[in-house]
Amino acid sequence: MFELTDWSKHAQEQVQSAIAKDQEDLAAAIEQVQRETEQRAEQLRREGAEQKAAAAASMEEAQNKWQEHVAKVKSHLQQRKGELDVKRAELKADDAEGYASYAIDFAGPAILEAEYAALEAVRAHMEAEALAGR
Repeated sequence: MFELTDWSKHAQEQVQSAIAKDQEDLAAAIEQVQRETEQRAEQLRREGAEQKAAAAASMEEAQNKWQEHVAKVKSHLQQRKGELDVKRAELKADDAEGYASYAIDFAGPAILEAEYAALEAVRAHMEAEALAGR
């Protein structure tokens, strides 16, 4: 902002001075201002190009950091998914084991019941044969 104020003051002084000059001096002053304007424009173009290059490098660095972050997050999610898959498989195995244990617990008395029923059937046949006198 300080430069802008200086330029404004300089321009005002040049215009006041030009009013007091003759035609030839005025033409020389205009040429001088035109050269200064062209030099300043060239300087601004160079600075703009430098700033553009710096901004592009900064943007590329930011993009690289973002891509690294995304890759880390994806890797972490894959790891967590793998851990969850293992836990899910372990829970499924535990459930299957529990069901097998329940089935065994249920089957044991059922086998005993079947044995009892078979023995009762044998006894009933024996009694029937005894009654029939065989």
